[in-house]
Amino acid sequence: MGKSEATGLVHAAKSLGLDGDDLAAVERATKTKVALDAFDSSGLSDWERLMTYGLASWLSRLDGTQQAVEIENLRVLAGKLESPEVTDHRLRAAAAVGFDVAMLPEGRRPDRYDFAALESRLRERFPSAK
Repeated sequence: MGKSEATGLVHAAKSLGLDGDDLAAVERATKTKVALDAFDSSGLSDWERLMTYGLASWLSRLDGTQQAVEIENLRVLAGKLESPEVTDHRLRAAAAVGFDVAMLPEGRRPDRYDFAALESRLRERFPSAK
């Protein structure tokens, strides 16, 4: 994870109200390489799956380019997040919402990324996701 991506993720965690030990755990996680194979989405709700993919899609574009490895990781992540309710189409829509929010003024800057706007627009797009 690059520096701008780590900054964006920590900013998103703060936006969600994480602090103390929880925020420190997120910060540590940005410095530790973890294989995507280790990610288990079985405990995530449909909403969390969509939010995860929207945020991951944004993070992959933060530096202005999407590298081949990032595109492949998003493909693998999508496979792990898919469920009967969270289809490939819905994941692509979540990624589009993340892109739209990233295009807001200064949206590509991790410290300015409007995580609340991502959440709000995802809720508008997927009102039934829980």
